[in-house]
Amino acid sequence: MNSIEAIEKRILEHSTTQDRQVKGIWGVDCLFNPINNGRIFDYKFIVSQTMGQGCAYSTTFNYPREFLRQYVGCDFMECEINDIALKVSFLDSLYGTLFPSTNKKRTISEATSFEKMKWRTQIILGEATRLLGDVKNKKIVNVGVVGDILHAFAENGAEIIGTDYDTSIVGTTIYGCIPIFNGKSTIKEISESDLAIITGMTITSNTIDEIIECCLNNDVKTIIFAETGANLASYYLNQGIDVYLSEYFPFYIFNGRSVIDVCYK
Repeated sequence: MNSIEAIEKRILEHSTTQDRQVKGIWGVDCLFNPINNGRIFDYKFIVSQTMGQGCAYSTTFNYPREFLRQYVGCDFMECEINDIALKVSFLDSLYGTLFPSTNKKRTISEATSFEKMKWRTQIILGEATRLLGDVKNKKIVNVGVVGDILHAFAENGAEIIGTDYDTSIVGTTIYGCIPIFNGKSTIKEISESDLAIITGMTITSNTIDEIIECCLNNDVKTIIFAETGANLASYYLNQGIDVYLSEYFPFYIFNGRSVIDVCYK
């Protein structure tokens, strides 16, 4: 049983049909480049509401309105859902309400997207420093490349690399010295590292379980930064993750107020 199946099973056991009724779905196109560095974040994300609100980034760009409309008013657990991002969004909308993370620190920023990008990076850098003592000369892998994270860690002396499936950056270097490897090499790179900084999109790509297993087997510290699956912290912390950053919608990419809960075991 993978983690999505386990989350689904636990929700089914602890919720009612009314709890699981879909109140709303939003499909949002995301085209974002806050520092004009040539790479545009080009994604789709799905926001959904049941008892709470959940989100998942998707590699599917075209969701017909009637396709999404069919779920509104229904118990999503009684529907056949083949789209993994849509399923994760629904699960995310309910799991944190049923099983909240209790050991957490809340941070709030009301600023521009650029300022909040720096704010989030500093949170991640601070947690990495706490876990490792010092990031200097430590080998760190950023799974799901975020340029500002790479830059901040490199500036602080870390030996950081990125892994990603985005063909526009795989095989290149960022900031002239930070190599980006194909996502297929993620497990190998993590197994030789001190810390993995992991995007929540690994939940929808079905790679997170293998990544967690690799980290536990090789004594690698772990930080997940989660826009996808922000409400799933308690589950993944129980699987062995060290730190889970729950970044709720609206994310740092929007001007205005954003909330991040830094969650611990």
